[in-house]
Amino acid sequence: MVEIIKRLYVGDDADYERLKTHEGWSFLRVCKEGAGGHRQTLVYHTLGAPKESPNYLWVRKGHLMALNVLDLDDPKMIPELPVKKGLEFIKERFDAGDKVLSACNQGRSRGPTTMLMFLRSVGEMPEGFNRAMHKFKVLYPKYSPANGIKTFARDHWEELKDDFYGTT
Repeated sequence: MVEIIKRLYVGDDADYERLKTHEGWSFLRVCKEGAGGHRQTLVYHTLGAPKESPNYLWVRKGHLMALNVLDLDDPKMIPELPVKKGLEFIKERFDAGDKVLSACNQGRSRGPTTMLMFLRSVGEMPEGFNRAMHKFKVLYPKYSPANGIKTFARDHWEELKDDFYGTT
């Protein structure tokens, strides 16, 4: 786990497991599987989330939000709405004074990229996407995004600086 800027962290399953009961923390889990993931938080046993559920793409329980986002190579398979909800959640919990951990299973792709997108949305990454990604990798050497989430972030990079998360 790495603190990217004060009170904003990126990590993996083990970091979430270690911190999940700590006061003053909020958690964005950008993963379908694993502890605190979408499946475990919503509690379903089918291959896919129940489509009739209002929580099909994301679920929130207190200081935990889990997004139903897979780490695929096709950016068309990254749904925009849960990512926006995740960014809103980070902002809300950060503004409330919490430490916020954005984590996926291995801490390499979805969780870090979502945090990178958040940093862009609040003006902490004003540079172009490639430069920001390089800067983020210096802060978080474990960063190695899959093509899908990386392309999704790049495709939305410009609009992120214009309140991407605050319009839903």
